[in-house]
Formats: sequence, C-alpha cells, structure tokens
Amino acid sequence: MSSPFASLTVSDRIPLPFDEGQWVQVRKLTGRESDQAQDAHRSAFASGRISAWSATFRRALEKGATDPQVMQALNDPLTGYDRFVVAKAGLVAWSYDRAIDAAAVEDLDDAAVDFIAREVLRRTKPKLFESAEDAEAARKNG
Repeated sequence: MSSPFASLTVSDRIPLPFDEGQWVQVRKLTGRESDQAQDAHRSAFASGRISAWSATFRRALEKGATDPQVMQALNDPLTGYDRFVVAKAGLVAWSYDRAIDAAAVEDLDDAAVDFIAREVLRRTKPKLFESAEDAEAARKNG
C-alpha cells in the first residue's frame, strides 16, 4: 500500500510530451485539496464559467447520456475537478527556471495545465483512470 500521506507521494520526473527535455514532479492531493478542487469545479459550473462542460451538459439533456461526446466527458477522469486547483496543489517540482506558485500555474497553457492536473489526479484517484476491462479484471481477481 502506498503512503496515506500526500506529502510522501512525490512522483519520479515525468517528461512533458509537449516540451522536449522538460519534466514535472507531482504528488497526490490531500483529502481537503480533493474536496477544494471539486468545490471549485461545482462553483464554476453553477456560475456558468465552464463553457465546455455547459455545452456537454446541454447536449446530454438534448441527445441523452449515450451520445458519444457526452460519454467522453462523463468518462474523463478530470470531469468534476478544477484543473488549476489540482495542478496548483499537486505540482511540486519542474525543470523550468521559474518558481512554482499560483501565478506560474495560472500562466500555463491549456495543454500544460491539463497534463499536470491529469498526472496529479492519476496518483490521487488511480481508479478513475482504469479502463472498464481493468476494473472488471480487478473485480474478478478480488
């Protein structure tokens, strides 16, 4: 079993696929940070600040939850989490010559914040990243 303490779960260096030679290190979120990321997402959704999710939600209401675009959004592990909150909390080191702080994370482009948030969440909630086949195999192997 891995440590239950988020601060003790720092990853190895993870190469950035969009910036050759650069890397990040992340850790899993604490329970409180996970709650904060979900709360931030809910707040943004309720206020209408998440346009992509709003469009997906409208599509689900119009075409049903089996629509391929809706299914993709529903199966996305980051759905329900604010990517910037996740990245700010879980990013512990990187190869860039810039301090890691809220302003630096806010300055990241879409691909970078998405990648970092996914790597953090992959360590925090690995079951969200399991395929249906993996989940079924784990269930059968008990």
